[in-house]
Amino acid sequence: MPRFSLSKVDDYRNTRSLQNDIIRIKFPSELAAAKEVKKEELLVFVVDDDPHFLQILNTHFSKLEIKSDTDNLYKFKVRNFATGRSCIENLSLNPDLILLNFYINKGLPNALTGQETLEKITNTNPNQKVLILNDIDVNLRDAFVENGLRDYIIKDNEALMELNRLVIDILNH
Repeated sequence: MPRFSLSKVDDYRNTRSLQNDIIRIKFPSELAAAKEVKKEELLVFVVDDDPHFLQILNTHFSKLEIKSDTDNLYKFKVRNFATGRSCIENLSLNPDLILLNFYINKGLPNALTGQETLEKITNTNPNQKVLILNDIDVNLRDAFVENGLRDYIIKDNEALMELNRLVIDILNH
């Protein structure tokens, strides 16, 4: 008689597929072997002159944790900029993502427009990930995408859900 034999539970677990199990139970030895989740903090620049929307984004990102396809857990650190110029001056901090209001500081003298800010960002770092936060028509969106823009988000009730979807997409690619 062998000194060691599998229990009935082990036999059952080895013969059943995991998809048919209702509950996947892990033994302590399996927990120790489980892959550790890598935690990473990403820097997000928000360039917007609307203090109300800035507050919404700050609250959203402070509570947001996203798990990527590679099982990394991402948290977010946000830096706010009320002007495009202040954002450009801080690009040396290498943000992971920039959220840009395309109509920022519209009509203010000596202020960079959203388009000028976007051009300076892409000239400084052509690989910078930028999302536009505004109502823009399809023709403008297509022009932006041709110039390297990832996507845009319309400021409405669905903006935060769309932002989450786009951030997950960016992290996974």
